[in-house]
Amino acid sequence: MVHIGSRSGFEGEPGVSLYSASKFAVAGISEALSAEMAPFGIQSMVVEPGVFRTDFLDASSLSVAAHRITDYDDTPAHVTLDWIDQANHAQLGDPVKGAALIVEVASTEKLPTHLYLGRDTIERLEVKYQQVQDDLAPWREKSAATAHHDAA
Repeated sequence: MVHIGSRSGFEGEPGVSLYSASKFAVAGISEALSAEMAPFGIQSMVVEPGVFRTDFLDASSLSVAAHRITDYDDTPAHVTLDWIDQANHAQLGDPVKGAALIVEVASTEKLPTHLYLGRDTIERLEVKYQQVQDDLAPWREKSAATAHHDAA
């Protein structure tokens, strides 16, 4: 099984929170199915592309609110929404190369659980890994201690 997720499936992005939530769900379902279906010889992989040069960001695919709330001006959410017009059809990712890699990987004997596509995805994944480490480090011991029942 090949599921199409997104870079937004491992990193919530401002301005597109519902999209990110849906892609987190795709990644979670795919991961669960990977383990669930393994005893039957069925593999599951989620493809998580970054921005690819498609019609994804134009009006045929994406709708944005006609009126913006001014309180959001100069916030990360509006930065993302402003970026859409600049990035549309100028994205770095080549959809033909991406599709070819998906076919190549899907034709192998062992699917990865995640297939990350695009330089931007790899860069954001590395930022996410660092964020996880930064979040974990100061609370590691106390977090681990919550798993043990102390005898009174």
